[in-house]
Order: sequence, then C-alpha cells, then structure tokens
Amino acid sequence: MDNFRIKQTFWGIGGFILLNFFSMIFYPGGTLIDKDTDGYLFFYNFLSNLGERIARNGDDNFISSILFNSSLILVSISFLIFYSKYFQFFKKEKKSYNFIKFALFFLVVSVISFICIALFTADETSFDEHIFFVKLAFRSLFLFTIFQSIAIHFNSEMSNKLLFVSILFSLSMVLFILMMDYGPNPFESNFGLFVQVTSQKFIAFCILLNTYFQAKESLTFVSQG
Repeated sequence: MDNFRIKQTFWGIGGFILLNFFSMIFYPGGTLIDKDTDGYLFFYNFLSNLGERIARNGDDNFISSILFNSSLILVSISFLIFYSKYFQFFKKEKKSYNFIKFALFFLVVSVISFICIALFTADETSFDEHIFFVKLAFRSLFLFTIFQSIAIHFNSEMSNKLLFVSILFSLSMVLFILMMDYGPNPFESNFGLFVQVTSQKFIAFCILLNTYFQAKESLTFVSQG
C-alpha cells in the first residue's frame, strides 16, 4: 500500500498529460487577443482556456473543459496522496521533520487552490476567483518548495541530488511568479500573450518533472530502507 502511494504518482502525471492532449484537440479556438483563431494554439492559449465552458471564439467548450478540469483535479489528488507518503521519510530527524510540516501546510493550500482553479474557471463569470486561486496556488507551492529544500538539507538520509533538484525547482517557481506579476500583459499584445503562455507551459512541465523525480527517488529510498 505504501508503494502504491508512490507509484500512483506516475499514473496521475500520465493521466494529466493524456487528458490535456485530448482537451487541446477538442478546443474550438480563440485566444485572449484573437477570437478568430482555429483550434488550440500551444504558445498562445493558456491551459486555463481549456477549462473554460465557452471558448474564446464563443463556441461551446464542454468536452475540452470537462477533460482539462478533470485532469487538474486528478493530478492534484494524486500529488497529495504521494506527498502523504513522501513526508514520512523526514520523521527520523526532528529539525527536518519540523520544516517538512510547514511544507505540508503550504502544499495542502496549493493543492486545494489548484482544485479550485478547476472549479472556478477562467470564464467571465468566475474570472476574478480563478485568478485569485491561480496566484494562491503558485505562491503556496513556492513556499512549499522553500521549506521542503530546508527539510531535505537537514535530513542526512536524503541525497544531494534531491536537494539540488528542489532548489532548482524553487528558482523556477520564483521566476514564474515574477513573470506572472511583472511580465508583459497577455491582454495587450500577442508578444505578451506568447511570453506568459510559454512561461505557464514551462512551469507546468517543471512541476510534473519535479514530482516525477521525487517519486522515483522515493521508490529508491524505500527499496534501500
């Protein structure tokens, strides 16, 4: 059962990618700047466009929204299940365990926020709530990475490789937050839209890659323990 909590992470990541792939196929079209584009443009459509009930071109987006929002809820729950096991690796050393408990708090806030992103879509009627939970999700995730990195540092059983990846992920998170807050406005130009969409895709890839790596390291840790 313990190994299942780790191994299901790979299914969660795979399911998220697969559901997003089909969601992109079914997306009717339209971007924040150009309502007349056809289909999903990888570098000009946000992931949250997939979750909107009405596509940016005005067409019904029911199938795509169901697929995307389901994928976000699925992967959020999958990550929470994984980290419920991952945090147990820190119990042996008190200082490390104290920091990982702070990390756990921010992780739970982030996971709940990502689920709320799916529930409060980027449609006009819930746009403000959507943006609120987007910002809360990523800021909480950044604080999680900080406390996690400290916890790994104080845990003699954790590898330097895991610490390096955690620090690298923290840097990617802070760069993304700065880009999201101070980067070009995606509503004003195609350049701004391209930069912000590309930044979002990059951080989504980093989140999946980081969690995949931690799950693999956890399996190695269990086999050695």
